[in-house]
Amino acid sequence: MQRTLVFLALLSGAAVSLPAAVSAAPANELAQAQSHQQKRIQALSRRDRQGAYEALVATGDARPPAPLRDATGHVIDLSVEQRQAATREAAIDLAALGFTAADVSAYRKRDVDLFELVRKFFSGTASPGEQMAMADTVVIATAGPAVQGRTRLDGFLSAIPLTVVDSLKGSRTPGDTVYLARKSGLMPDGLLMEVSSEVALVPGKRYLLALSKNLYEQWTAEARKQPEAAFSALPFLIYEVSDGGALLAGPQPARSGANPKDIKTAERQLRTFSLDQH
Repeated sequence: MQRTLVFLALLSGAAVSLPAAVSAAPANELAQAQSHQQKRIQALSRRDRQGAYEALVATGDARPPAPLRDATGHVIDLSVEQRQAATREAAIDLAALGFTAADVSAYRKRDVDLFELVRKFFSGTASPGEQMAMADTVVIATAGPAVQGRTRLDGFLSAIPLTVVDSLKGSRTPGDTVYLARKSGLMPDGLLMEVSSEVALVPGKRYLLALSKNLYEQWTAEARKQPEAAFSALPFLIYEVSDGGALLAGPQPARSGANPKDIKTAERQLRTFSLDQH
């Protein structure tokens, strides 16, 4: 859950430094990093995703992680154990997001390495197209008012319902409802929790959203909570859609790369990195 929370802060623009996860960990911190990885693997097991993780580790990196440098620019030498931990971390992330070893092989045929891509993704340097490739759901949807004030199983306090208008990726179809899980909302004592990093959506407005149901389920598993029965997800990208189909710069644009100017551009970026079978 810790990595997921750091990732969410990164996406929302908070000033969080995320080194290349365990790749940057000093040797004396390796055991602690491995312990944290084991907890994440246990969460994958609760989601029936441990087999996918093990297959991803067996597939391995096509290319090693980019060399790390210290403040003076010198390359940091990593031990074999640290490189193995970096591979495991990327494999955990890929399994958490719903990817398989078969996906890695299919992408490599197109000269795209998912291990490299997921590292860019979690370090906040992925382009909009790359972020949509990491998402399992990309839709155009109309926002409704936040639902809050009830006991939830997943550890979140509220959710924003989104009625799907068009589906660009994933299993949702027009008319379906997708719920955007939020940490903001009414707490059991009646006080309102407001998380400043969470963006607000205006009821009645249309948005293009790149979402991950898989990341939501991983978050709940790592927190030892249960996912809600309704289709719930966490956001990677959110763009407001104008009446003419233009995408406005927000409320949650990409932090790296050129944001798509309209829906057709977003569709082209999505096709660049997506596989028909994924």
